[in-house]
Amino acid sequence: MLLELSIKNVALIDELRVEFAPGLNVLTGETGAGKSILVDSVNLMLGGRAERDIVRTGTDKAVVQALFDVAGNSAALSLLAELGLEAEDGLIGVSRELTRSGRSVSRISGMMLPLSQVRRLTALLMDVHGQHEHQALLNPQRHREFLDEFGDAAHAALMGCVAEAYAALRDARALLAQTELDASERARRLDTLANQIAEIEAVKPKPGEEEALLRKYRLMQHAEKIAEGVKTAYALVYLGGGKTHAAQELLSRASSALGELAGIDERFGQLRDRIEEMAVNAREIGYELQDMLESMDYDERAAERVGDRLDAIHKLERKYGAQVEDVLAFLDAAKREYESLEKNDEQASELRKQIAAQEKALRALCGELTQSRTIIARRLEKMLVQELSELGMAGTQFEVRIAPEADFTAHGLDAVEFMISPNPGEPLKPLRMTASGGELSRIMLAMKAIAAEGGGVDSMVFDEIDTGVSGRMAQTVAEKLHRIAAHRQVLCITHLPQIAAMGDAHFVVEKRVEDGRTGSYVRRLDDDGRVGEIARLIGGSGETSIKHAQHLLASAHAQ
Repeated sequence: MLLELSIKNVALIDELRVEFAPGLNVLTGETGAGKSILVDSVNLMLGGRAERDIVRTGTDKAVVQALFDVAGNSAALSLLAELGLEAEDGLIGVSRELTRSGRSVSRISGMMLPLSQVRRLTALLMDVHGQHEHQALLNPQRHREFLDEFGDAAHAALMGCVAEAYAALRDARALLAQTELDASERARRLDTLANQIAEIEAVKPKPGEEEALLRKYRLMQHAEKIAEGVKTAYALVYLGGGKTHAAQELLSRASSALGELAGIDERFGQLRDRIEEMAVNAREIGYELQDMLESMDYDERAAERVGDRLDAIHKLERKYGAQVEDVLAFLDAAKREYESLEKNDEQASELRKQIAAQEKALRALCGELTQSRTIIARRLEKMLVQELSELGMAGTQFEVRIAPEADFTAHGLDAVEFMISPNPGEPLKPLRMTASGGELSRIMLAMKAIAAEGGGVDSMVFDEIDTGVSGRMAQTVAEKLHRIAAHRQVLCITHLPQIAAMGDAHFVVEKRVEDGRTGSYVRRLDDDGRVGEIARLIGGSGETSIKHAQHLLASAHAQ
């Protein structure tokens, strides 16, 4: 259950903290007050897509933190243990930070985790029904997902087995397609690979060789200039000659001169030591310069050989990769492909046998999955018709139609589509062609009600599930949400006074200007505040609206 939600620097929200209650939590407010920002913040915390423009203007990062009670959620506790985490006193914290540059950091109980792992956990904690999610019912591609959500753990495990077997079959089929190149194409490819391999192996480039050759080649190109410069430096630093004294000699003289003064003032001794260190360095530099002079042996033919070697390497890099390492990687790949093509016939035969066995095994698994889906479908049909009758759609016929796909998919061999007849005597038609917006909202609410009774997440969020609902039906939807809240914590954003009156806790979202900036704020209403807010939803603050609001609250408390 969601105990607390803290939001900082998200869109119009500067900083707020909301403590939610068990049961039905309703949130109301004027259009544009920021109710959708709350849902966006929850989605961000749960691991949803992060948009950089959600960060409040003038700030560097947005932060959303949530505190959950997971003491009774065995699935969440099991996953926490798998992740090496522990729920202290049955509580865990989930947080998400998003910087203006787009960097995102997610944590569970303070430990930074990949977003994929965070989503695995939060999927067990909370289900969010967005403003337009019921529109997904119009897409038959989503119907299989909806159906599978009503399956138990055994059904989920079977789906996992099918997905795993399909992935193996897909890989085997791809490998067979590669090996079944026609004979002439295979021969051409083998010839090309053989030439490429031979060309690279003739040069035999080595990692790091190019840099060493370039350094050596530059030295060879400037050999005379280098020799003259080193010779001059050697004479000036170490050797001397004629009237010119070497640097090391002059430094030694200076050291001796200051040494005679060291007894007068210790500063002269310090200067002498520093100069002596310079003299030692000068002598060591002289030795190195002397070694360079003795090792210099310019060979024009050697320079040509180095240049030719560099040309050969550069030619390979132009054809097979930007660097020697890329050329060698190309060589390894070419050799593997050559070996694979040589074994083509034998490998293709083995792959065909393997694929036949995989298809047989996968077909059996898909048959089990179809059977499981059929059982779930019949149960869902009965339960949904009952729920819809309570939501003002008595006499509705509903059918989950399962038809075979042409080929295997990661989800089996089933194409699923919801069929409905909202009016008695009318034939079943695809849901996408028949249901109105209000009917879609009620169908989705019915599905959520069934899911709530069957287990699953501890908290459900409904963002305007009441779309297209009014009149007597508004009270029916309110009562349905109240029944769902008997099994699960529910957070519901609504414009309907009937739903607001049913809340165990009522929060109002307001937009105010403070210190020259617009911000969204949330506060929990007391009894008088609820009367006023529900009266506003009804249509005003007059005596009639207030009495109606009081009546709605009294009726809700009586249930």
